[in-house]
Amino acid sequence: MTGPALPGFTYLDRLGTGGFAEVFLYEQEWPRRKVAVKVVRPDVPLTEREKALFTSEANSMAQLADHPYIVTVISAGILGPADGSRPYLVLRYCPPPDLGVRVRSTPLTVPDALATGIKLASAIETAHRAGILHRDIKPSNVLVTTYGEPALTDFGIAGRIHEVDADREVRISFPWSSPELLDGRSNGSVSSDVYSLGATIWNLLVGRSPFAQPQGDNSARALSVRILHQAPPLTQRRDVPPAFDRLLQQCLAKDPAHRPSTALELARGMQQIEAQLGFARTPIAVEGGVGVMGGSSAPVFASPQGGDDATVVKPVSIVPAGERRRPDAAPAGSSGPAADAEPPRRGVLGWSVAGGALLLVAALAIFFRPGGGDNPETDPTTGPTTHTPLPVEPGVPMRPPELSATRKGSKVLFTWTPSGTLRDGDTFEWKRDDTGASGRTASTRLGFKSTDRVCLQVRQIHNSFTSGWEQGCA
Repeated sequence: MTGPALPGFTYLDRLGTGGFAEVFLYEQEWPRRKVAVKVVRPDVPLTEREKALFTSEANSMAQLADHPYIVTVISAGILGPADGSRPYLVLRYCPPPDLGVRVRSTPLTVPDALATGIKLASAIETAHRAGILHRDIKPSNVLVTTYGEPALTDFGIAGRIHEVDADREVRISFPWSSPELLDGRSNGSVSSDVYSLGATIWNLLVGRSPFAQPQGDNSARALSVRILHQAPPLTQRRDVPPAFDRLLQQCLAKDPAHRPSTALELARGMQQIEAQLGFARTPIAVEGGVGVMGGSSAPVFASPQGGDDATVVKPVSIVPAGERRRPDAAPAGSSGPAADAEPPRRGVLGWSVAGGALLLVAALAIFFRPGGGDNPETDPTTGPTTHTPLPVEPGVPMRPPELSATRKGSKVLFTWTPSGTLRDGDTFEWKRDDTGASGRTASTRLGFKSTDRVCLQVRQIHNSFTSGWEQGCA
């Protein structure tokens, strides 16, 4: 089998196929280079909706083509009548396997997962600022360039932020879709993209989607039930700091209001964790930058398969960070990759560009489906660089509030001092040990009437972080 005839291109290989499109490897004759060509499958009815989706994908990727972590669309066109007059895209070629395939056998180290997450959040924030929702963020839609950098692809079901509510059908990937997409409350939003990004980063650390069960029932129905009703899981990795686990749990919150409000806020939360761990902070590359760090109009560099994710129908330039570093000694009791000695210089995703052959796995296709079946779960730049660090977002709560309790007769008053600077939307969660009562408040004081001893626990909640609990009794 060969690909369709394209003037100026020589067919080399078939890379993969999915539910809606197939992807081939070509060599462009002038200028000479390898490219990936995505074509609507000949057996897929070329309806007006499919044409519109393909056109929207081409326009969205072209609009975002300058971003360092988004796959570049080179050109687009229509095949000749002999090939069904099907539309095609010519894309930058990123050698397989995709990031989802890579981490199944070798999950990323904590510093690599943080760096990759920040870069992907940069790409998604830029798309959102351009009015574009991705709506299909997942590990298999993250390719890896020849220089080892992550590159987000597959804008095939992207939508305009102010237009998605009018969609009559929604295409979703079960393991990575938010609860509100699964139960029909939403056709996609900034918050649902943040959820999918959080699930993708979780996968980078564990090698499977958050609600998948090893050796368990991971059908679309079983996954949907767990996504809708089970609490967000921890990674269960001893080298993952609690702050990182909490941040990912917040991304996976059932209520969109409890997630980081933007991809930028999520990126800043990960920067904060990098700083706490002593790693070099990964820059945030956001196009435009207005309102990000003081209103600058220049780009902002904020430093200091049928398987598992098949999509189905439901009726900027950048200043790189410095060389990544780990602390000199791993925390006591830690294990896994983060506790190892510093490896040789490499790309940020942890794979040497020159060392070893890349696995020959077909994994480039937009809407790519690497296998069959109904189980959705079966499915890097080196060299010294310098940059001027900018501070990470101030005031992110990392410590519990300072709590005090006083009693006067049967009246008990609890007051607390917030951790860091309070910002709009910050709240406090409280629970009583004696009665089990709980709630949330924006106030920094609570009073109760009781002749018995009263013990209260309080923690501070911000969109991207939750502090630990602090307890007081009186």
